[in-house]
Amino acid sequence: MNEHEQMMCELQGEFFELSVERLKCGSAIFAMRFMHSETAKDLDNIDDPYNFVSPNNLISVMKRVFPKLGSQVGQKYPPHVMKWIGYIYRAWNIIKRERSARIYELIKIEKMAALYDTFHTFDPSYCVERLEEIANEQRQNPKSDYEIFKEIMLSK
Repeated sequence: MNEHEQMMCELQGEFFELSVERLKCGSAIFAMRFMHSETAKDLDNIDDPYNFVSPNNLISVMKRVFPKLGSQVGQKYPPHVMKWIGYIYRAWNIIKRERSARIYELIKIEKMAALYDTFHTFDPSYCVERLEEIANEQRQNPKSDYEIFKEIMLSK
């Protein structure tokens, strides 16, 4: 990834991290709304070199577009987990040229949070490849996360 693409990943990571503190809703509600939003769709246009918005501005946009995010409750993931999830979702968009909504449907935030401990120290490109394999495996043969990860690691 080039410098601009890495900045986009950082931006989204910081935005997801801020969501824990600045929005009342649970992390799953936030992620689902954002990943299917027009804002995410705009950020998916990675060929636009001016496609950059601050994390604070993104929080303001989400509050304006989805006013109920301020009243819905739910489980919140730790800020560091949310930062990694946001970063990897954007990296996936950049590396694979997949739309945010599609990426979210492949691996929802609950799955991403469960995989954090296993993947957070790996290079983003490696994470995206493995996460895509997990998503494909789940669609073809629903198994536990551990079984899928074990098969992937043994096949390497």
